Amino acid sequence: MRDVCVALIAVLAVTIPGCRIGAAPPSAPQVRVGVAAPHVVREPPAFTAYIVNQNSDDVTAIDVASRTVIDRAPTGRNPHEIAASPDGSRLFTSDQEGGTITVLDVSSFQVIARWGGGAAPHGVETTQDGQRLLVTNGPRSELLVLDASTGQVVNRVPTGLGAHVVHRSPDGALAYVTNTVDASLTVVDLRAMQPVRTIPMGPGAEGLGVSPDGRWVYVANRGADDVWVVDVNRFEVVARVPVHREPIRIVFSPDSAVAYVSQIAGDRILAIDAGTRAIVGEYVAQSGPIGMAVSPDGRYLFAANIFSGTLSVIDTVTSETVANIPAGDGPDGMVLLPRRE
Repeated sequence: MRDVCVALIAVLAVTIPGCRIGAAPPSAPQVRVGVAAPHVVREPPAFTAYIVNQNSDDVTAIDVASRTVIDRAPTGRNPHEIAASPDGSRLFTSDQEGGTITVLDVSSFQVIARWGGGAAPHGVETTQDGQRLLVTNGPRSELLVLDASTGQVVNRVPTGLGAHVVHRSPDGALAYVTNTVDASLTVVDLRAMQPVRTIPMGPGAEGLGVSPDGRWVYVANRGADDVWVVDVNRFEVVARVPVHREPIRIVFSPDSAVAYVSQIAGDRILAIDAGTRAIVGEYVAQSGPIGMAVSPDGRYLFAANIFSGTLSVIDTVTSETVANIPAGDGPDGMVLLPRRE
């Protein structure tokens, strides 16, 4: 029955003006269209999702298996992103309007520090050894480097204009920063704490994903409705993938085979095959998906939906959205950690 339903959805999509899902030429890959399903997850994933809520100035801990908010902690004003220390013991939130970084102890879920985060801190990431915290300051066009134990500023690395999202390479050697104002990608040497190059991107370059094998960097150009693929070996753009509308965040499957792209204008997440750069899947979240995470086995995709205030749980094998969990007021960035006992 499910195969019949999916086929019917694909047929109907052809008749809807402006819809990009439809009959593909013989050489094109078949796109799997996801469906929302209200049934219980057959094998509930044993994880806790930590999500920052922009409008309520807090972070919620959601037990994914029971689909409930199990804890809540305050942040500074208007948190946007969240990162976990490498050992999973601490969480760091970037409080954009407050200009702060909130530090939480995961076991007690208590605020243990609040540091100055510079000018409108947005992206946040730790170095591989956990000793440094990387924070983007858009108005200053810099990557602020903090001591992850004390919050002391130890370095300021110049970037392109409007530094926004930061992620490091899997080997810990590099950091990649998207710059929304001059539409670029800055590559930072984390050992020297110096920028090594800036690569032009498309309009509104914002979302950023680094493949776990370190081979690719994908950049979501929100203003151009496409995703650019950067070959890390050459630091060159080797492909441009059109998407629906306003791509905003990117995460990879653990095996680096698929890149998931959330689109804030609507309720869809697209799956891009990293080998062919073709769109091979389309999943239904809820209104305004932004932050995402993938379970370590690649089975489940999680998406924080800023407009509907929910966390969507998507089974990537069946393409079903198996749960939509209330998350808070304006959920945005998220991280996934082993289930809290």
